[in-house]
Amino acid sequence: MDERPLRLKIYGVRGSHSPTRHFKTKYGVNTTCLRIDLGKHLIIFDAGTGIINLGQDLMAEASSGSEQNLWKLHLFFTHFHIDHLMGFPYFLMNYIPKSEIEFYYAKMVNYDLKDVIEELLNPALFPVTLSEMPSRKTFHQLGEGNVVFFFEDSFQVLPVSEAPSVENWIGKISCMRFYTHPKSGSYTYKVESNNGKSIVFATDVEGFVGNDQRIIKFAKDADILIHDAQYTFQEYSMFQGFGHSTYEMACNVAKEAGVKKLLLFHHDPKHEDALLDELEASAQKLFPEAYMATEEMDFSF
Repeated sequence: MDERPLRLKIYGVRGSHSPTRHFKTKYGVNTTCLRIDLGKHLIIFDAGTGIINLGQDLMAEASSGSEQNLWKLHLFFTHFHIDHLMGFPYFLMNYIPKSEIEFYYAKMVNYDLKDVIEELLNPALFPVTLSEMPSRKTFHQLGEGNVVFFFEDSFQVLPVSEAPSVENWIGKISCMRFYTHPKSGSYTYKVESNNGKSIVFATDVEGFVGNDQRIIKFAKDADILIHDAQYTFQEYSMFQGFGHSTYEMACNVAKEAGVKKLLLFHHDPKHEDALLDELEASAQKLFPEAYMATEEMDFSF
């Protein structure tokens, strides 16, 4: 089987909203967005403000003759809260007629993703509606019973029951629902390449005493675990139940899952560099390969 590298680039690391105090930061100011390159396929997680810079990069790469299939995008959503959607209206690829976007989502509070985006792009709120955007769009509703397989030049959404019989795939994405984020949870994703490498993206999750054994099993032996760590311990005492974790919770999951590297994610917009530096140093006492996620982090396996 031809082995293809797995590449991760981070475009947005903040949660709730972008910082508003205009402080300089080495960690970044944009809300959630990840890019993953898998063979020729380009995969995006969430459409926070980070997707605006991603769109600009894709346009630049397209003009430089990239071998990636930049006109066929796979956009996965963890959930529909506004900080994970707010960059979508400004994503340049929406306005390119030859651009094809495959959307993947789970129904949240009885809302489909298409309904949510259409409301976001309501003419009273934004001048271009979803139907007026010239890109081609297809929507796929996912659940824990589905796996998305990527092949050399194609993809398939299949039931988990059929997964063992699938051959010649270069990568696959599975998901797990996490119920502690209000009001209908969030989805954690695992991306695996055929060379045995894996990335787990677990944002907007809240830990608890004893850890969640489901996510520990889901993230077992991952090369990178990206895990929510929005609150300090003191903040968590005030915001328990808001659906976010501390670095201690993330480190406990990483240790039990045996992951190689932990990226602490969904930084509170009030957290400046000095505090994030301090939290990273404390996290490394619990899990030496723990790092605060930053915009422009780039990994290839």
